[in-house]
Amino acid sequence: MLQRNRFTPSPEARPPQGVRFTELRVEPWPDGRRVRVHVSITPFQKNPNLEAVITDPAGNEVARASIIETADVRFVFTMHIKGMDVNGTYTLSANLNYEETGQVDSRSIPFETNAEIG
Repeated sequence: MLQRNRFTPSPEARPPQGVRFTELRVEPWPDGRRVRVHVSITPFQKNPNLEAVITDPAGNEVARASIIETADVRFVFTMHIKGMDVNGTYTLSANLNYEETGQVDSRSIPFETNAEIG
């Protein structure tokens, strides 16, 4: 009996060196302490890893997330910002990488948080 692989890459799937972000967007929650990160990447032959880091205006890391061997080309996840005063301008830096080949793409985007007090 022939067994099939559950993951069949699309015909447009790229090898690791060709995998890129097609969208990286941050959507702050009203509380200012959490942000939704929207990610889209090119179709891939091998599942990439994603590293995401949020830094404050002084360059201090306030959140980090790692997704190992992502299975989807479009996904959303939530990051939580550490600290007492979360209002301000932050930077999300994200990279796609493979254990064997290292980083294949990276993006950094600024965003604002304004906690609603009420």
